[in-house]
Amino acid sequence: MTLVLEQALELEEIFVPGYEKVVKVTHRKVGLNAIICIHSTVMGPALGGIRIHPYPHFDAALTDAMRLAKGMTYKSAVAETGWGGGKSVIMADPKRQKSRELLQTFAHAVDRFQGEYICAEDAGCTPEDVLVISQVTPYVVGLPHEKSSGNPSIYTAWGTFRGLQSVAKKLFNTDSLENRTVAVQGLGSVGYALAEHLFWAGANLIVSDIDMDKCKRLAKSTGAQIVSADEILKVECDILAPCAMGGVINEKTIPHMRCKAVAGCANNQLLKDSDAEGLNARGILYAPDFVINAGGLINVTEELGQAGYRPSIAQRKVHHIYDQLMVIYDIAEQNRFSTQRAALSLAEYRLKYRIGKRVEPPCFHHAK
Repeated sequence: MTLVLEQALELEEIFVPGYEKVVKVTHRKVGLNAIICIHSTVMGPALGGIRIHPYPHFDAALTDAMRLAKGMTYKSAVAETGWGGGKSVIMADPKRQKSRELLQTFAHAVDRFQGEYICAEDAGCTPEDVLVISQVTPYVVGLPHEKSSGNPSIYTAWGTFRGLQSVAKKLFNTDSLENRTVAVQGLGSVGYALAEHLFWAGANLIVSDIDMDKCKRLAKSTGAQIVSADEILKVECDILAPCAMGGVINEKTIPHMRCKAVAGCANNQLLKDSDAEGLNARGILYAPDFVINAGGLINVTEELGQAGYRPSIAQRKVHHIYDQLMVIYDIAEQNRFSTQRAALSLAEYRLKYRIGKRVEPPCFHHAK
């Protein structure tokens, strides 16, 4: 059966300026329609998650894959993890169309890259799903396996929490979030964990999610105020934390925002880089998403070292996301431009001079 799946797999390379490799992946019988996008391998093999989402059409999926892959390049460069930027998307409803056969077929496509692209979980793709993928290819991280690091979401959530503390320090001269109002948009695995961290830190929560049951469950345990998806970006708060899909910060939403800062775990929060200038013009501090949400990437990086996974080292590195953001705020202030521009400049400098380039090949301990 495995051989049959692999033989009917079609990989078609698409030329996209500025990207090293973009491949359309299809398997008609299984119903697989996917894209594997590699933005850069300058610093090392491309690493990035698998997003499973019911995109309305191919162009929408391609745009998302490209934005996410490029974001991974910059995320890795700032965090100095020694990876390139890559991402994959599967055009499917994760609740209705995801199957073992679909995942294993996609795994064959990943395997053909021979380590040039390393995959992981992402929205719509669980650690259990990547475990299925690992049965076909070793080029996968974040597995619920004794030699892997497991679900990276707790590290992403903690890194994002540290990012919110950096925002508080910059704005209020204290990293305490007690009695600060934080609006959390999206209660996925990371957003929900972030909200719980904020509750224990004494913050007042306002939350929104398309899954009302999640909102009610969190409200019961934290006293969070629930608002609709349309309201969350407009509520008065100290910090707005986008933790769902990207592009929510744009020229249409910025004029209606009543927050002092934007700091969340979602990828590509800005629809365009120039939207950071819009925030800046309104005096809203922005914690660049590819810096604040790097905790999961930092964590899975540790499992691929020669010595094997050491959670204490991962925790210590994620903790320093706070310090990295404080540096970025200073760069932006000294140069009188946006924090997004500051973070991009830092990433591009490291890419240009190969600062943090991988010197040792990754070791896939779970495959041994």
